Amino acid sequence: MPVERLIINNDVSELRRVTDWLRASAAASALPAEILHKLDVCANEALINIISYAYEDTRRHEITVELNATPHGASLVIRDDGKPFDLLAAPATAAPASLEEAAVGGLGIRLIRRLATRLYYRRENGVNVLSLETERTLQPSDA
Repeated sequence: MPVERLIINNDVSELRRVTDWLRASAAASALPAEILHKLDVCANEALINIISYAYEDTRRHEITVELNATPHGASLVIRDDGKPFDLLAAPATAAPASLEEAAVGGLGIRLIRRLATRLYYRRENGVNVLSLETERTLQPSDA
């Protein structure tokens, strides 16, 4: 599969377009539903954080999302020109013991870390580059 690319604006309404694009791209590449689910959750969590916190102005910014099938899953690369933010260096939040103890925010990063097999971050020419890889979970029949 060649790298599929989508450019969105820093607007929450674009998240639906990302999900639709991921579904179409995953179907065209015969990616399993498990991989699609992981990619969709990770992409939406990362993008909502970028859209909500990365920009200090109200101007339109472009965010690039790239998808590439790999032998065991897929990789997703998200590029934005917002404030530097290394998801890998962000402090881990503790899992709440109950719903009543759950704080608003912070769980998206935890979720991305849990669903992604590998995560990479770099700042390149004023651009945040978040790369994540997902792999399908091996079932006993796969071994």
